[in-house]
Amino acid sequence: MMAKFKQYFLIFIFGLLLSACQPTSEHNENLTMNQQAYTLHMGEQGIQDFSKYSDSNVDNHPAGVSFRELQFSPPNLGKITIENGSNTLSIEHVFSVLGTQYDKNEGIQVLDIDAGLTKEEFATSEQVYQSYVALMKRINQAGWKNYFFTDAPRIAKEDNIKHLSKSRDVIDPSYIFSFEEWKNIINNSPTKSLGYRLYANGVILDISLKRTAKNERNEEQYMLRFSFQSVRYNERDSISDSDKMTPIEFEQAFKKRLIENKKYREKEERKAKAEGYHIDEEYTDPDVWPYVK
Repeated sequence: MMAKFKQYFLIFIFGLLLSACQPTSEHNENLTMNQQAYTLHMGEQGIQDFSKYSDSNVDNHPAGVSFRELQFSPPNLGKITIENGSNTLSIEHVFSVLGTQYDKNEGIQVLDIDAGLTKEEFATSEQVYQSYVALMKRINQAGWKNYFFTDAPRIAKEDNIKHLSKSRDVIDPSYIFSFEEWKNIINNSPTKSLGYRLYANGVILDISLKRTAKNERNEEQYMLRFSFQSVRYNERDSISDSDKMTPIEFEQAFKKRLIENKKYREKEERKAKAEGYHIDEEYTDPDVWPYVK
């Protein structure tokens, strides 16, 4: 229940930030040149980062949750580099960053970033596509890989587009869609969006890419949302009362959950096979225990 409260509360905060940070077209030509560069970390270093970059007070809540934020307005949008070792990733055209700390001893556990896909507020479909390609190249070069939760069926990459047509979730980030594929996918999607779930070096990254508007010249506006979560926070938050457990009790609960999730996943994979999907039998879950224990 607490996990759902956190999710709904964070979505509410996102809405407030997004409504406050929508770009205008007044200074589009200067967006790239005027980007403000910042480097952020997860964990305790993340607290120091926000203290260095922002003079605003920390937003504390009775439940023990605290928020730190950075906001940018055109023409001075942000360029945020998320430091994660060899998997460090830079994000351009940033409107806002929200750092969330659920446990006072863990530092920043979640980083949520709202950004534009292109340097302009509106761009042609060709310009948008080139920005999508550049983004995916940066993600792949940084070594981020597709991530399945332990209870999710491992749909094979060969069914990437088939799966996408029903779920909006891309399961092969290494495959960059052609221009025609890109147009067909966005135009035929009820939500006009794509989603990715990735993992690298103890961090889960959810990306949402959504077409939010078209203007009278048929130019398009796209919004990006990045949510970086420490796998430690994600896993511990999935186990009820994990904060009250001893290390031995938590390890037992963690292993029990893995067994239960595997059984559920296998049932879902049988359903997927019956629907004509292939299962990736070679997918190996990353070893997250060193980060979680």
